[in-house]
Amino acid sequence: MPSSRGIIAGLIRIALVVFAIVFISGYVRRKFSHETHVRVTKEVPPVDSLGDGDIRIFDADSAVDLTLQGDKIFAGLSPKTVAKVKDELDKSSDGDSTGIGASISQIVKRSVAGAIGTHAVFPLSDIRDIHYENDQIVVDWTDGGHHELFGNTKVNGDKKSFRREDAMRFVEAVRARKGLPPS
Repeated sequence: MPSSRGIIAGLIRIALVVFAIVFISGYVRRKFSHETHVRVTKEVPPVDSLGDGDIRIFDADSAVDLTLQGDKIFAGLSPKTVAKVKDELDKSSDGDSTGIGASISQIVKRSVAGAIGTHAVFPLSDIRDIHYENDQIVVDWTDGGHHELFGNTKVNGDKKSFRREDAMRFVEAVRARKGLPPS
């Protein structure tokens, strides 16, 4: 039977190999990708920190949100969804209490819980125009590309879409922030 030191050393080697693969694949993706409009952040503005002209909208079932704050658009899971996922992760860890399997399980759950609230960030400087089309908010990039915000996103099997009134308010707020005429 291998010693606990041997097991720990093996786990560390595996973790380093996984880290190297993730690091290298991220580098390659950034190097050869033409889609550089999106960044990610864990720092999502709280609702009470929105200033004049800032806006936050939620999709029909409040699973995802879009926030215009300052010169950026934030898109990601809503605080309600993040709290629900974290609660489910906490409940699922009740049976795991001992051994290496439990340690690995806890590490994975902490990593997921820490990343679940991550939002995509779109700088307004990268956006040429924004409009509402076919029940989706569509961004036209300054380089000529197009992107539907949450266009192909599904949460629990449901495709995400925003109420028309909310989407139009969001589009008009972004257009006003960019100095574009109302659509």
